[in-house]
Amino acid sequence: MDQITKTDGGARRRAKSSVESACKRIERNIKLGLWKPGHQLPTERALQMELGVARNTLRRGLKRLEQEGRIVRYVGRGTFVAELKAAEPQNFLERLSGCSPSEVMEVRLMLEPKAAELAATRGSQTELQFLEDCLHGAAAASDLPTFEHWDGLLHKTIIGATKNELLIGLYESINAVRNQAEWTKLKERTVTPRRRGLYQKQHVELVAAIRERDTRAARRHMRVHLLAVRGSLFKN
Repeated sequence: MDQITKTDGGARRRAKSSVESACKRIERNIKLGLWKPGHQLPTERALQMELGVARNTLRRGLKRLEQEGRIVRYVGRGTFVAELKAAEPQNFLERLSGCSPSEVMEVRLMLEPKAAELAATRGSQTELQFLEDCLHGAAAASDLPTFEHWDGLLHKTIIGATKNELLIGLYESINAVRNQAEWTKLKERTVTPRRRGLYQKQHVELVAAIRERDTRAARRHMRVHLLAVRGSLFKN
């Protein structure tokens, strides 16, 4: 009986921790300005995949955020970020808005190889499977925006698989900068079909290393890939 009680207690603690982690991730997107007041959140299925949590865990987290007034939910319409009750100070994203593409690539080269190494040890089976889905989506992409969508999701999933909340927050800020008009024009000029093929090959090698839990290879493949991206962006 004592053993059963201990097991049940451990399960409840893990469930509580998962709910808190999901809430923090959603709240961080709101605080960073990625999801502004009135913004509609992704569907539960999309959030479940992005956060790497079970649906019942996600629903408990959403219920908690709703009770705290961070989000509002409407039957048949979806979930939205609650309107601000008071003005908030300048957020981190606004401070980063002037960063150049070369600065962003410098930081990515500092962060993402280590992130790939961590993902190889910490990534869940759900996250590893979603990386495969990203590869399939990119391979089937008929245009650059679709390819970029799956490319971005692949890198974001690797970062999320580190389970490092600070790193995840930093990367989300970097991603917001990469979505600005300057970046879009730069990618349109430089991401040719040949380079898309190269990036896809590098992604396949990277995901294979992560799935095999090969930390050194994952780190190396990520660095090689980012160096290729930087080279195509600035040496075209």
